Amino acid sequence: MATSSLPAHLNVGVSVAAVVACYRFAVSPAVRALARRRRVLLAVVIALTLAVLAAFRPSPEPGPLRWFVITVIVLLTWQGATSDYDVTEPIAPQRRDKRLLLLLAAASCLWPAALLPWMTVYCGKLRGWKHHAMMPTRLLKSYLAWFLVAMLFGATCSTAALLMVLGCVSLSHYVKPAWSKARLGPYPWSWAWHNRTHYLMASAYSWGWARFLRVESVSRVLRRARVLDRPVNFLAMAVEAAGLIAFLDRRLLIAALLATALFNVVVALASGILFWENIVTNVALAITITLLPAAEYDAVFGWPTALIALAMLLLSTADLLWQPWHLGWWDSPFTARVHWQVETVSGMTLGLYNDFMCPYEREYGRVLGYFLTDEPFLHGHLGIVWDRELRDLLVQADGNRNQLRALKQTYGHVQADEQQAREHIAFLTRMFTQLNAGARKSPLPRSLRRLKAPGGQLYRWGDLPPFRGEEPVRRITIRYEERCYRPATGDFLLLTDRTVQAIDLLPPSANHGSTSCAKSSSTAARTSESC
Repeated sequence: MATSSLPAHLNVGVSVAAVVACYRFAVSPAVRALARRRRVLLAVVIALTLAVLAAFRPSPEPGPLRWFVITVIVLLTWQGATSDYDVTEPIAPQRRDKRLLLLLAAASCLWPAALLPWMTVYCGKLRGWKHHAMMPTRLLKSYLAWFLVAMLFGATCSTAALLMVLGCVSLSHYVKPAWSKARLGPYPWSWAWHNRTHYLMASAYSWGWARFLRVESVSRVLRRARVLDRPVNFLAMAVEAAGLIAFLDRRLLIAALLATALFNVVVALASGILFWENIVTNVALAITITLLPAAEYDAVFGWPTALIALAMLLLSTADLLWQPWHLGWWDSPFTARVHWQVETVSGMTLGLYNDFMCPYEREYGRVLGYFLTDEPFLHGHLGIVWDRELRDLLVQADGNRNQLRALKQTYGHVQADEQQAREHIAFLTRMFTQLNAGARKSPLPRSLRRLKAPGGQLYRWGDLPPFRGEEPVRRITIRYEERCYRPATGDFLLLTDRTVQAIDLLPPSANHGSTSCAKSSSTAARTSESC
């Protein structure tokens, strides 16, 4: 690269360092504190103060990247505004929060500092800070950090630096999972060589994904897919690690972003885990990059900036800038799950699947309910384990109940919690009592329900038809099930199916108003995810 271009690279590097520092030590702590305490008014005051200060400074112009940022704002606002109400809590404040989110989204498109109160509402009041929305939300935090730095230092903080930060934030959410997989075995390639990824497809089917397909069809797909385990694993790690070299060339960055979007599509088809926010965001960023003028943004690409990007990606992998999730595990063919079902007043028994439990669809699609039973659990979501030896033992058990029982006693962990169980039962009682009494669950009118943003956990099928709220419920039954896929024969075995809790509801006319029930919603609402 020409020597004359080095000052431009140095300028980008200094600007990137300033933006990342602002993100790490100002914007992110502020969003975390305001969202946790739900201090919307304080966030508005801070945004207005910044508006006053901006009157004495030239307003930073993000150029074509503005349209990408607006796309992300619209994307997440759609998700937050159309998610269902929690009917165990007063509806009016939730309706106001959704309207406020729309107002602040419009303001954010015009004045970036309004993103601070927008994120306070989205993350703090509408529970938007969840795994699948973390990456696009962090992109907005990065944009806000760039705006603040650019407002202070003027043109010295270029839009090229903004592009670099946005690209690194996005790709870090894939580099870290590649690093996590590389640490699972004695060698960096152990996971790619030894993981049986088709077990993930089998476990997802047992869990509730694509159960409209016949078992015989799924077994045929799995038999063919198992020969692709190693090529798919190596390709997956290559796609996830592509961010490490993406900033060597504009075409590499575009290819990396599109590859991660395609990767998420494949994950959704195979497992029912839909990162639709990431898919749309990365495609939008790739399209934006193709339209950027070369003269202004060429300084982002080349070996000097690639080294800067590499440093950012490694620091984020070490949780020193932001904290992408460690998405590395061993897939097993055994699943144990808690299921919910309802009995309606007409006597129909229907499955209560996670999509109906929005705004807690993510929690109900994962491992919520383990605290209701004293069974030892061996795995996490979709049968995943973090010990290859345990994975091998589960495969060798091949559905044998005695062997699985012995493994549960040796490796399992009981997660029973009476306090959580009581709160959860109170939550379900309150929720369905309100629904039976005619409470409105969706903010959208019936004719527009199809405009609701998709969920991220697509486990909407099971042994029973889905409950859609067609008629009142008189009983909720919570069941514990164990299922196993037998690789040798392609069979899916139902090993255990027993009731752990039955909740009888009184007729809708009864008054069940209880101040303690609102607290019970925290059983589903609280997650381990932090800002």
